[in-house]
Amino acid sequence: MKFLTLTLSLLTLGFVTASPAADDREAMKFFENEIRPLLAAECYDCHGPEKAKNGLRLDHRELILTGGESGPALVPGKPADSLLIGAVHRGDPDLSMPPKKALQPAQIAALEKWIALGAPWPAETVTKSKTDKNGFTEADKNWWAIQPVTEPVVPANGEEWAKNPIDRFIAKQLEANHLHPAAPADADELVRRLYFDLHGLPPTPAEVADFGKAYAEDPDSATVALIDRLLESPRYGERWGQHWLDVVRYAESDGYRADSYRPETWMYRDYVVRSFNEDKPYDRFVREQLAADEFAKDDPDTLIATAFLRLGVYEWNQRNARMQWDLILTEMTNVTSETFLGLGMGCAQCHDHKFDPILQKDYFALQSFLNSTWWPENQLLASPEERAVYDKKMAEWEAATKDLRAGIDELTASIIEGRREGVVKQFPEDVKAIYWKSPEERTAYEEQLAQLVQRQVDYGYQRIDFKKIFAKDEKKLARYTELTEKLKAFDKLKPAPLPTAFITTDVGIEPAETILKRRQHDEVIEPAFLTLLGQPAPEITPTETTTGRRTALANWIASEENPFTARVM
Repeated sequence: MKFLTLTLSLLTLGFVTASPAADDREAMKFFENEIRPLLAAECYDCHGPEKAKNGLRLDHRELILTGGESGPALVPGKPADSLLIGAVHRGDPDLSMPPKKALQPAQIAALEKWIALGAPWPAETVTKSKTDKNGFTEADKNWWAIQPVTEPVVPANGEEWAKNPIDRFIAKQLEANHLHPAAPADADELVRRLYFDLHGLPPTPAEVADFGKAYAEDPDSATVALIDRLLESPRYGERWGQHWLDVVRYAESDGYRADSYRPETWMYRDYVVRSFNEDKPYDRFVREQLAADEFAKDDPDTLIATAFLRLGVYEWNQRNARMQWDLILTEMTNVTSETFLGLGMGCAQCHDHKFDPILQKDYFALQSFLNSTWWPENQLLASPEERAVYDKKMAEWEAATKDLRAGIDELTASIIEGRREGVVKQFPEDVKAIYWKSPEERTAYEEQLAQLVQRQVDYGYQRIDFKKIFAKDEKKLARYTELTEKLKAFDKLKPAPLPTAFITTDVGIEPAETILKRRQHDEVIEPAFLTLLGQPAPEITPTETTTGRRTALANWIASEENPFTARVM
């Protein structure tokens, strides 16, 4: 069977008493004719000698008694009390086995009869398991993607035409397949290929002609000179930055129904283009996008890199704040694993990966590096010097307009608070209770939910039309108009607004919990790397304002010892 992880776990429930019919010839005949073939055909692909998902094997009584992660899946003699039978009946969507194709009624009836008989099994010798406690086989441990990157021996093939080591590897494969290299491109073909590869645009007729002349005199020098010129052009970063932006799901709007424009996201696009044009080292490129706020918070050109973590689709007006944050965090986890590790870990969110040696707990261990993040709406993207100048001018404006703003607040405070209460009351009761807590009382997770609510509150503020509200009260309308007009006279003192930081940081130094919900119990998952790698727990050092978890993740991904990173890039 192709079981979902929780489903797999339930099958671990072993036979806890000796079969009362173990010596009964008819019972044993029934087992051999009906049950063993059924288990072999439907279960052994995932729970047999070659693979033991969740550490569970179903090919021997002793191994079934040992079970996997979730305890007994059947009660010998009592089919109705056996989770295995409930699973194959598919009454619970989370426990439907097999997940893709249900067993036939006759097969289910056979399992029920077998359990009613006491789950008889003949005396057999247990063959040594070919999987470890995590269900990994030797083939899993020899997976090519996790092997250390080594310096290959360059073949001697292509002696007559190869110009670099890559050519020699190509030549080796060509010769192995009895093929010959294509003829060299002529000048016109070559110049077009280089322009399209490096700039994504064709050369002009004049550029084609100029290259043709230089190529006729010295092909190698002309080619090298053209490549250098194309690489030095800002068009190079625009061309190749586009590929990166595609991978990280860059967009200038939120997506979904409330598809709001993101006016500051272009700064991340420019960061990517600039990084390619500056030939930024890739390990630094990785660290900046995952954790620049933890080591370069005062460098706006670097800090903007953390926009990587907030480029996903965002349905800002979603009332189910818990579901919304779960969607955000799930998307963030998936794109991080896909972009930097080349791993489709999203498949392991609900169960151990069907094909790759990735456990469900590996997914949540990765997520726990990211689960304390937040997207600040009120942080400005500027250097300390720029902020100091801005703050000084803003203080002067605030001092000069103190009385005017107090008068406006007196008129509008009740309206603003009413709008706030009107927005918040649309959320579920538990989320409302979290929002009305003081920030000091909230956990990291509660702060994330409260901030999702606050985004909608802020949007509600923006839609208030005070003049329209005061239209029925001439005195208030006149007073409001007078005060706002006087306030405008001080605009010359007010500093030009700094750009809002489209970035990611943490809600604080205390991490949010990452919970893996299992049928038997919930499990708190701490940050960790892939179980298959067998590496120690990460060393995490909090900063003054963040958990430090993303830096630990970034350092691992960018490490020269990480087998995935260089291969993926």
